[in-house]
Amino acid sequence: MKILFSLVLIFSSVIIASAQERVIDKSEFDAMLAGGYGHQLKWKGEKYRMTVTTSSTFEGRPQTDWASKSINEYGTSAETRGIYTSVLGGKPNPTRETLIIGNWVYTRSGSDSWTRKEYVAPGPAKEKEESNYKILSSQAEYRYLGQGKLGDRSARIYVKTERQTKFNQKSGESVETEHENRYWVDATGTIIKNQFNSETRGKSTTRTSVTMEWELDPSITFTVPEIAP
Repeated sequence: MKILFSLVLIFSSVIIASAQERVIDKSEFDAMLAGGYGHQLKWKGEKYRMTVTTSSTFEGRPQTDWASKSINEYGTSAETRGIYTSVLGGKPNPTRETLIIGNWVYTRSGSDSWTRKEYVAPGPAKEKEESNYKILSSQAEYRYLGQGKLGDRSARIYVKTERQTKFNQKSGESVETEHENRYWVDATGTIIKNQFNSETRGKSTTRTSVTMEWELDPSITFTVPEIAP
């Protein structure tokens, strides 16, 4: 009897999950994500953190495998802190740290001493170079996966899966690509996590993963570091 009851519960859970998940069209998908990256405006006056982790592997060339982690923290008065770590071919690079407070930017690499210089706002972003790839075919599917949890935070989960055939006009190589973009969106319409996975198959196979996560954290503090004389 207990086994039968357990099976009923499991079956009911599957039905509920399936009922939540559904295919949606592009317009609904775009509408649900519109404005989701506006953390700077939505969380103005708050302290928050953005964490980005990446990895990239090239089949048969482990010496070029790449992984990185970037932690960026934002204060209530335009203060920012960035901590960046990376590994190439299994060998870690020195940690890089950047701290912007007021009119000054402080930097250090590894165990080096902090240095300081006057902060200069970055200029406009460079235009993207024209791609060598010509898209021969493309197919995308959009799904709503229902309500989920990200730690202790509730979120609606959406996913876009895209498959493409491309032709590299420079090398003459055709490649197949498959991308999955998964989004966790909170009740205010803010994207609190975005996970991107990609596989490209041609003469060889490459895999790329990028995960971005945002969280409010009122405990974040900023302290001016000591500068060596």
